[in-house]
Amino acid sequence: MPLTDTQLLSTFRRIRHSFPSPVFLSASKCIFSAATTDIEAPRSPSTSSLLLPQSSPHHNSLTTFLAHARQTSLSPTSTTYIGTYYEYLCLTSLRRLGFSLHRTGGRSDHGIDLLGHWHLPSLPHPLHVFVQCKALRAKAGPNLVRELEGAFNGAPQGWKGEQVVGVLCATREATKGVREAVRHSRRPVVWIMLQDVGNGQGRVRQVLWNQRVAAVGAEGVGVQLRHWMGEDGQGMDCEMALMWEGKVWEPEVKEEGG
Repeated sequence: MPLTDTQLLSTFRRIRHSFPSPVFLSASKCIFSAATTDIEAPRSPSTSSLLLPQSSPHHNSLTTFLAHARQTSLSPTSTTYIGTYYEYLCLTSLRRLGFSLHRTGGRSDHGIDLLGHWHLPSLPHPLHVFVQCKALRAKAGPNLVRELEGAFNGAPQGWKGEQVVGVLCATREATKGVREAVRHSRRPVVWIMLQDVGNGQGRVRQVLWNQRVAAVGAEGVGVQLRHWMGEDGQGMDCEMALMWEGKVWEPEVKEEGG
């Protein structure tokens, strides 16, 4: 049976308080409201390709990785499975925030899992970004931010310079220590909390970045918690969305190297 208005309101309040508030460390304007915006699921951007080397000859997406894992009897509890699954989950889910990414990897990747660009409404051209993906079980610590800072030195050609942004995508909320580390970093760094909600779907629950990110192009861009009716019609879902000029921004992002 459809939920009553009272049940919907109760569900909305429970969801709103279940996830960390959006934290925005830049001096740029930002909307913190958790009010409902659009009651619809976010649209997935279109994709195209950019010539980049594939990280694996066996898979290049979450779907093909899952098929490869079944064929090779790779255990879902193994480190390889968990890490690779989360990397593809981040690659797909971050498109809704304007990221177009390509999975990279190897013994000399300096901890960088994804390479690509960040399309922002405030810029005519996208920023170069690299992403570290952390499927954490324990609480996140500021050491992760220091590791991200170190990856700037090992980034490949084309992803070096003052206009490059480092992103850390993790399953856990940013602690006070993490927030302080991001705030005081001398590099443009972004922290994103992205959770696996099942069926190959991820949800962005928290986004924060420092003033250096605003300085290289995110000035005036904000974040807001967005809600919509679940696919089963029995509850509500939510995710962080980018805001531009007082409205939810819908990026049209192309996949790198697809």
